[in-house]
Amino acid sequence: MPIFAETFTLVKSVEFHLVSETESAVRLFGYLKRLVWLPAKFLKMGMSEKSKGASVWAFLSFAFMMLGAWLVNNSGIAKTEAANIVMLASMIAPIFLVVFALPSMYGDSGVSPKTVQFVVELLHAQGFSCAQDVELLKKSVKPFEDRARSRVSALKWLVGLLWAGFIYTFSKGIDASMLTPSALMSYVFMSAWLFMGVIAAYLCVWGYEASLDKLFRAIEFGCNDFCHLIELSPPSRANSAAR
Repeated sequence: MPIFAETFTLVKSVEFHLVSETESAVRLFGYLKRLVWLPAKFLKMGMSEKSKGASVWAFLSFAFMMLGAWLVNNSGIAKTEAANIVMLASMIAPIFLVVFALPSMYGDSGVSPKTVQFVVELLHAQGFSCAQDVELLKKSVKPFEDRARSRVSALKWLVGLLWAGFIYTFSKGIDASMLTPSALMSYVFMSAWLFMGVIAAYLCVWGYEASLDKLFRAIEFGCNDFCHLIELSPPSRANSAAR
């Protein structure tokens, strides 16, 4: 099978695996599934992955705020400048811990050993038996990733333009909305809806980028593991070791 076809099959199979779906035997149905249903699950996967960091920050923020309040109440510094410093430190500390987390906490992009093993088994099923062929496969995956990354970059620019347009519209509309209370209320509601639209667009791009990270890192980790197993095994036992 040509290396392009092998690459396309690999990328598509890992996509299905990550969203816990199986490919349909009916070609038309499978195409419609990839076109309509899987993108939503793929995006949800990335947003869930990104939300883990936000969840950790929320937990740490709550814990540090409770600790700060306890220290203020039990150390006799309530209603003093020291109390403000303690509470400020309680708010900053969780942000510091999340932003400067160890690379081992996030460097795998959410890829699990199960997914890596799936890629290894898939490469074995496709008949790969030498590291050179797998390296060529990785090079063929690169254009898929580059194309996807360029789309993310374009989407980021679009979100930036939407944000700039919102800020401009908001600043220009304030003076006009001050004429009557009803106009002011209408402007506030409209601005709120526009703001939520911009935030929703940002979250979608944010989640899509996380999904791409997980997809292509899974392929990279799996290919590296497969090559490692081949190098460790005698030539006559390479295929069995890859299993």
